[in-house]
Amino acid sequence: MRAGFNRIAGSVWRRRGEMAAAIALVLLISLLQPLNATNDATDDLQSGAVLLEDLPYRPHPLPTSLGAIAPEGEHYGERLEETAVGALVWSELPIRVYLHRDPSETWREAMTEVIQDWGQYLPLELVRDSELGDIVIWQRRPPPRRVGDDFRAAAARVSYDLYWRENRLGHRFEILISPTQGTEAARAALRHELGHALGIWGHSDRPTDVMYYSQVRHPPHLSPRDLRTLRYVYEQPTRLGWSLLRD
Repeated sequence: MRAGFNRIAGSVWRRRGEMAAAIALVLLISLLQPLNATNDATDDLQSGAVLLEDLPYRPHPLPTSLGAIAPEGEHYGERLEETAVGALVWSELPIRVYLHRDPSETWREAMTEVIQDWGQYLPLELVRDSELGDIVIWQRRPPPRRVGDDFRAAAARVSYDLYWRENRLGHRFEILISPTQGTEAARAALRHELGHALGIWGHSDRPTDVMYYSQVRHPPHLSPRDLRTLRYVYEQPTRLGWSLLRD
């Protein structure tokens, strides 16, 4: 957790396994006492609850890098999940990414290539300290996923937390890539999960897209539909990154 953040109690929205639409039912954000708080803004908030409606709900300016993607053509934005805070977009760029430092150099190089692929369309910066990462990537075994009445091993998992920082609502993503995955499978898994972490909170219905909902024999690279969907997401309203409204 970064210094200056207050973690949201009770109403922390976190994705565990499959997408959870239930987070849209959250109407109230309750605050803990500040953790490492260093500014007056967090002190102002701890006195009571903050209503979700107190946070502005509007789009941020479109990042210049996404403006280069032509909006004309198909996308799958209508298939994406809704969250209580709106679009899971990043308003402060570059987005800081921490990549687990313990795995083999081969693994790290493959994962770095995936980060660079997405980084052509949104500015991403690799950092050496996990505490500084907006998106943190680990080579760790994810919890098993439930399929009907059974539990099965998962290849990867993505989740996010919400935080207060400087009177604004922010978010932080964690990606787990199973160490049992070969390099190419891990590459495909991270390419997909990183798409979620950059804001594509849902799945495509076509196997030619990186964000297709199921694994395929020959994993694709980023498709025009993936990129148009990314642009679409960053044109949507959100409560993330805006200062709290006060009378």
